[in-house]
Amino acid sequence: MFSYLITDPNYYQDFQTTLTQAIIKHNPDFICFRDKFSTKNAKSAVEIAKYYDIPIFVNQYTELLGLGFDGVHLTSNQLHLINHYTQCLTCASTHSLQEVQQAQNSDFITFSPVFKSKGRDGLGIEMLNQIVNSTNSKVFGLGGIVSEKEVSAIKHSKAYGFASIRYFIS
Repeated sequence: MFSYLITDPNYYQDFQTTLTQAIIKHNPDFICFRDKFSTKNAKSAVEIAKYYDIPIFVNQYTELLGLGFDGVHLTSNQLHLINHYTQCLTCASTHSLQEVQQAQNSDFITFSPVFKSKGRDGLGIEMLNQIVNSTNSKVFGLGGIVSEKEVSAIKHSKAYGFASIRYFIS
């Protein structure tokens, strides 16, 4: 099972240290840089990812691709842009079967929330499996994954892997 670490400035006050510690502890397969305010941190994220040989995506802010990111992680409001990024990896955030269908041409999809997250009820493992069966893209379960309990549930699903913010900083 593959893992996708997503950064968040709310949890990464000392960006380089926090990211490096998360990589060493959890050995993620992919990283998503999610911080619209710090070009300095974007450059650091790319350098750290390259050092550890981990593909790295920039979330939403496609103008930062030129800093050396391997791909772009588009929000559900950007799904119409997937075909504009054929020269790099693409990941699409989805929250429904309709959005998954819009994201058919992406390399990866995150589907959320699988578990209760940010006050929203989780859609569950059964729905995650239905999503996986409906697409040729590789699907990461996302949302409410904070411990080994949720990781284990994803591991026993049909998903390609899991994505999380909080799991990786534990």
